Amino acid sequence: MGFLDKLFGGKASKDERDIVRNTPNPIAENITGIQRDEAYSDTQRIPQLTDYLAQMIASMVRDETQRPSIELLPTHDTPSITDTKIGGAFYVPPAMSTPRNKETGEPLFLLAQLNFSQLPRLQDFPQDGLLQFFIAGDDSLFGMDWDHLTLQRSWRIRYIPVPDDVRRGRIVRPEWKDDTDLPLHDPDVEFRLEPKPSMQAMPTSDFRFEALLQRCLGALNERDRDFFQTHDAEIRDALDDMLGGAGQRIGGYGMFTQDDPREDGSGLERFTTPLLQLDSLDDGRLMFGDTGVMNFFIEPERLRRLDFSSVAYTWDCY
Repeated sequence: MGFLDKLFGGKASKDERDIVRNTPNPIAENITGIQRDEAYSDTQRIPQLTDYLAQMIASMVRDETQRPSIELLPTHDTPSITDTKIGGAFYVPPAMSTPRNKETGEPLFLLAQLNFSQLPRLQDFPQDGLLQFFIAGDDSLFGMDWDHLTLQRSWRIRYIPVPDDVRRGRIVRPEWKDDTDLPLHDPDVEFRLEPKPSMQAMPTSDFRFEALLQRCLGALNERDRDFFQTHDAEIRDALDDMLGGAGQRIGGYGMFTQDDPREDGSGLERFTTPLLQLDSLDDGRLMFGDTGVMNFFIEPERLRRLDFSSVAYTWDCY
């Protein structure tokens, strides 16, 4: 059964029932009947039961949704012009022009670059070539258009299949002006990203999570479901922490600080593959508004064709 079939199938699977059976309940099995009802109502047990239910639901979510991903760990290394990196100068092949903001004519800035020959193999992604992500430095939203998330006018994605000898092309570094506005701390911010293969489960901010959560709740017994309904906020907070999703990565799932714009009816439901997620860094080198996160999503079929003409670009913050 496929992922979407399982997600919307409604009935709990055998694996989900096994997880429920095998997750230790903090209330001893020999406490039954009215005494067990009273134990679930004991305020001193709320933290234990909250953690128990969150752990059980998180295990079911991981079991259903884990996907391969590549974390991109920030370093303090100075990158080469073709490295997987954040910021800095970028390579323009002889046959290509410098990307510009189609609204203002100003040059776009390199936000990030992926060199797939340096990255572990990830299904559907290229095995080589450079993927460059450009954004506007003369726009407080960094080129994002809330009403048209796939319109590459004030931002751009460029794929260079196999970089030529860089000496034959041009190395470009747009000039920072007094009013340049970028998520990079200053013009000198440029650092290499170190890849780390990982598995990622669906985070709670994904537009499909609520349907999956309801399915998981269906696998619980009545007391556990009632406890969830009473302590919904606390358990969801615990699930946020357990399922996470923060950091720089490609593949897996995207996370959001606010709402997922790919919700049903948005026209973006098919953009299910995170081409790149960038998260604000504690050291301030990379910051999206108030510690926000930026995502680029693509349809899997377009990614397989190396067609980057239709990508959804979005970022939000706290």
